[in-house]
Amino acid sequence: MKGIDRRHFLKTSATLAAGSAAMTYAAVPNGPNARIRVAVVGLNGRGQEHIQGFSKLNPMNVEVAALCDVDENVLNKRLDQFEKANAKKPVGFTDVRKLLEDKSIDVVSFATPNHWHALGTVWACQAGKDVYVEKPC
Repeated sequence: MKGIDRRHFLKTSATLAAGSAAMTYAAVPNGPNARIRVAVVGLNGRGQEHIQGFSKLNPMNVEVAALCDVDENVLNKRLDQFEKANAKKPVGFTDVRKLLEDKSIDVVSFATPNHWHALGTVWACQAGKDVYVEKPC
């Protein structure tokens, strides 16, 4: 039997804890305007996983409403992939500052390179958004 290493355990535990917390929160009856609109920033690597994870929460009143990446080719590719998988196309942005001006976005999930995590998080908080950002290992 193969042993489990600390990193794998922590990663799996964190994912399960986050999922459990999200399901507990979403189980509370929501009003008609309580849909949570999420934007994912940084669409390569972990960004794809963020998109998939938030998409799974759609039945719980969570909507991936916007995608943002500085590389327009990557952005267009992810928008097309999302539309094919979900029959709906989110709004696309190449500039996170423009995304943060959108009053309809409630949560911003950052999957950018590590050196952009802090600044993007600060900007999003200043814009009144809730933020999900991963600390680099």
